[in-house]
Amino acid sequence: MSKKCAKCEKTVYPTEELKCLDKFWHKACFKCEVCNMTLNMKNYKGYNKIPYCNVHYPTTSFTAVADTPENQRIKQNTKVQSNVQYHSEFEKQKGAYTQVADTPDMLRHQQNTKNISLIEYHRNFEESKSQFTCVTDTPVMKTQLTNTKNVSLIEYHKDFEKSKSKYTQVADSPEIQKYLQNTKNISLIQYQKDFTDSKGSCYQVPDTVEMLTHRRNTENVSRIKYHADFEKMKGKKLTVVDDPETMRIKQNTAIQSQVEYHKVKDQLNEMEIRRPDREAREGPARPQPGKISNYEPETNTGGTPYSMRNSQARVVYDSNIGKDMEGPGVQEGDPEPPRGYQAPPPQSYQPPPQQSYQPPPPQPAMPPPSEGMVCKALYDYTSADVDEVSFQEDDLIIQCQPIDEGWMEGTVKRTGQRGMLPSNYVEPVN
Repeated sequence: MSKKCAKCEKTVYPTEELKCLDKFWHKACFKCEVCNMTLNMKNYKGYNKIPYCNVHYPTTSFTAVADTPENQRIKQNTKVQSNVQYHSEFEKQKGAYTQVADTPDMLRHQQNTKNISLIEYHRNFEESKSQFTCVTDTPVMKTQLTNTKNVSLIEYHKDFEKSKSKYTQVADSPEIQKYLQNTKNISLIQYQKDFTDSKGSCYQVPDTVEMLTHRRNTENVSRIKYHADFEKMKGKKLTVVDDPETMRIKQNTAIQSQVEYHKVKDQLNEMEIRRPDREAREGPARPQPGKISNYEPETNTGGTPYSMRNSQARVVYDSNIGKDMEGPGVQEGDPEPPRGYQAPPPQSYQPPPQQSYQPPPPQPAMPPPSEGMVCKALYDYTSADVDEVSFQEDDLIIQCQPIDEGWMEGTVKRTGQRGMLPSNYVEPVN
């Protein structure tokens, strides 16, 4: 059976066949029913199996008719039935609600909604600001406002007086007290449970303008307070208890100081002993005085240290001649030595042998002083006060000591200056 075109009712061959809207069409016959515009499978619209273009596609329209008494009665019955059904379900679900604490997400959402509402309100207020004209109240308007206020107060007091005697305060019955106590206990248990559940969870919220302002003010107040306390304690001394680490450092420093002192002292003594001209300048070493009991009568009969000194020979050493010159044993005018005293033989001065000077052994190099806690500067910083230090990026800060939140004390290794610096400008290295 041959296929017929729905437009011209002629035979449709396969090469020009177009099947659409449950009918067969020639490609040239597939046109809009109104304007005869040639259509294709992409831009046609069918209505009652007839092709149309987008412009002439028929649209459905509605006709508004007045409600008949029957329709109004049905609508009213439906509304009443809906209200009855709603209240019935509400009464059933009345005791099935559970009050829970607001989570941080809900609180943050409420705060954001409130902020958005305020922003929207202010924007609408600014937009409508120029649309209103403020005029002064006329005497008639003022009278009307005053009368309305008075009438409202009178009506309020009248209703209050009417309902004043309708309420009676009674003591709580045991059942009510028990119910109140149970409610309080349940509330405490629920609070503890919610607190335990949210104990280890953190919520990150964006900083608002108020939070940033408060944080900046707190930082400024802390800095002012710190500088005020620093100025007060500038000339005072604080006595703190030495911890074991400080005591150990003090002990090691004392031991090292003692060792260093004695080592230098021994070295000086050795150098003095090795000096070749010591006896030439100072003469022979003086003997140490003994005790009186050491002088026995048999050997020192009639003699005294004073007479012995005057009786002994005088010896003079001439460095130019190199010989001993003996003086007379007894000069004229000297007192006569006591009987039984034998003068000692003349003595000659023997110079000490020359000794070659030997340099002291090299001392071991002292270890460099400890740099303590070392930090590295992340940014450039310029001091804002006399007790602060300036530094540049990548400078090393040695002997750092944290003092307060956000501040520390240290020495800039490049310049050797020591003072206060912000701890968020540096990072620890060791």
